[in-house]
Parts: sequence; C-alpha cells; structure tokens
Amino acid sequence: MGCGLRKLEDPDDSSPGKIFSTLKRPQVETKTDAAYEYVLLDFTLEASSNPEVIKISSVLEITYKVEEYYSRGFVVGAIHPILLPVGQRRSFPASHMYRVVLSRLKSSQKHAAPRGQRHPRLVIEECPSMDETLTNELVKELLEKVNEAAKRGKKFVGFVMQHFPQARACNGSSMDGSAELESTLSRRNREHRRKNSDDNYKTWSEGMLSGHSSESGIEEEMQGESSLLQDSDFQLGKEGNPAVPRKGEDKLYTVFNVFDDDSTCWTYHEGVLSMKVTRKGPVISTLEADWLELTTFYYKQGLSLVDSFVHWETSKGDYLPKSLEGLFIYEEEGSGVPGSTRKGNDAIVVEQWTVIEGCEIKTDYGPLLHTLAEFGWLLTCVLPTPIVRHD
Repeated sequence: MGCGLRKLEDPDDSSPGKIFSTLKRPQVETKTDAAYEYVLLDFTLEASSNPEVIKISSVLEITYKVEEYYSRGFVVGAIHPILLPVGQRRSFPASHMYRVVLSRLKSSQKHAAPRGQRHPRLVIEECPSMDETLTNELVKELLEKVNEAAKRGKKFVGFVMQHFPQARACNGSSMDGSAELESTLSRRNREHRRKNSDDNYKTWSEGMLSGHSSESGIEEEMQGESSLLQDSDFQLGKEGNPAVPRKGEDKLYTVFNVFDDDSTCWTYHEGVLSMKVTRKGPVISTLEADWLELTTFYYKQGLSLVDSFVHWETSKGDYLPKSLEGLFIYEEEGSGVPGSTRKGNDAIVVEQWTVIEGCEIKTDYGPLLHTLAEFGWLLTCVLPTPIVRHD
C-alpha cells in the first residue's frame, strides 16, 4: 500500500514499491523487546511443477497443512490470493494460488507456556452460499457474525474467496487452452526477467531499509520488473474434513484463530476505504489512494488493520476513471471502554510489486518482511490489488 501510486504506463517508472510510515527511519530500525520470525507457505488449487507450492483441493485443507507449524508456536497472521481472479485473469495459473503467512516470537523471547496449555488452532468456515454479488452491505452483515464468533474465543484473520479452476497444470498449459496467453507471457524475455529478479532478491535480502527518507516518513525505491501489486500492512509488535465444491463455483470462507482461553476478547469495526482507479479497457491501469492517511487514525486508537473488501469488477464498457468505495476491517483488542489504557500503534504501509512466472513467485514482499521482523514489526494483513502488467 502506498500514497500516490505512479502511473504504470510511464516507461521510465521501474519502481516496484515504496514504504510509508508514521515514523522516521531511525525509529523504524530501533530494536524493540519483541522480534518475530515468519514462515511463508504457498498453496495452489491446481497441479504444480513447483515442488515448493503445496497442492490443495480446497482452501479448507490449509487448516491441517499448518498444524505442524502451530505445534511449534507459529500462528497464521494472513491468508491472501497471490493474484486476484478478476475477469479474464481467472484463467491465469497464479489466480488459483494462496499465500499463508505464519509468525511467532523469536525463541529467545518466547514466554514459557503453562504445562498442559494447548496451542491455538486455525479454523476456516464456509460462509452461506453466495447467490448474489458481494457488496459492502453483505460484508457488514458478515462482520456482525464475526463479532459474535469473537465472543466465543475466535480471533478473525480474514475472508478468503475461492474460485475453483478448470482442470489445468500449473506450468501455464491448459487442457482447454485457456492459459495460452499466460504461457506466451511467461516465455517472453524469461532469462532477462529471471536475472533481474534474482538480483532484486539478493539486494532486498541484504537490507531493505537503506533508502532515503521523505517528509512524510520513509519512502524507498526498489528497482525491478513488475507483474502484480500487493499491499502489505505492518504493525509494531505487542475444522473438519474439507468438502470439494464443483469446479467453477465460487466460495467465500472466514478464517479464525481459535483460543481455548476466552479471557481475551476482540471487536471488529469497518472503516472507509476509498480510491480512484482508471482503466485501459477492462484492466485497471492506475490506482490512487492515501492508504496511510486512511489507516493512521485507527492505529492511533490502538486498532489493527486485518482485512479489506473492494468490489473490483466493472460493468461491461464502463471504463471511465472513477472512485471505488470499499471497507477496511479493523481489530480492537480488549474491552474498548472509554478511558481504558489501550496503547496506540505505529504503522508501516508498503506498496509492493510481485513478479510471477506461472506458479513461481520470483520476487515479492518476503525479504522485506523478514528484515522488518528483526525490529519488532508484526504483519497484520496483505491486501492484493488487481493491477497487472506483462512487461
């Protein structure tokens, strides 16, 4: 996420991302009492030639795929699609991939758990059949159910939409030929892209926080090729057997971390999400929003951004520049009683490009996430946006 996203058609613009913060760089890079470690897992609904991508037949399977990590103290902090399946993009292999981010406090900072205390567990629940278009009003109704679940010890992680693909291998080939475009794009300049991506990854891993400061906080330019924009939000640290729906059927799921100890309670609130988009035909080409300004007020009140909803689809032929209104979903921990000692949070907002070839993620926010973890920054959500270019 970031302020003033540049227009993608500018040939001189090769910046895949920037960082914006409520703090200056020295504050961001200050060690805190907490440091985190992360595990990033990629899942796909299709067959994959990439051994690092885990095959699943339904999002519901993720619950038992991460059980081992929960037994080691990790907890899922975010689940998001790698590529939003909007319009013709549903035929792309990456449209059926999901990223799961797990985190835990570093070993030296873990507090010894009382003997016999059970770890939290991940629960993914299917929402009622989606017979109509998901709107802000429907999401607000779902949020009421989330708040009811929160009273029973369920901590909301986010909503996940699943589109079930046609039978196709995840190397870009398709039994019905629907991924021909993706295959062609993946082959084009492959070696050039791979070299650039490897160089970028090395640079990011060696230290992401070495850019220059802007008046509004930290603003960093990272060079590299771009295929997808994903938005990451960081906050300073403080069941059942899956049923496989029919192919082509969309399902909406709600993801929770469930705790046996119900002494902690959470409340979830909706906030304004507004942006201006322009399109080249049906494809979104630019997106403008001041994400940091939209979220800072809630962070100063001690809330955390955990999810969002935007209806990205457009009516056929309606390609004029326009404003889109959606919802941010914020988490409030504790009673929320006025005058309570709830402490405000600081925030880092990142706009981040992800480079994808078929089902292989060449570069993304992973290196930056691991770097920020050392300074006590906790990932609270990743919000994909449907901006794609094929160069």
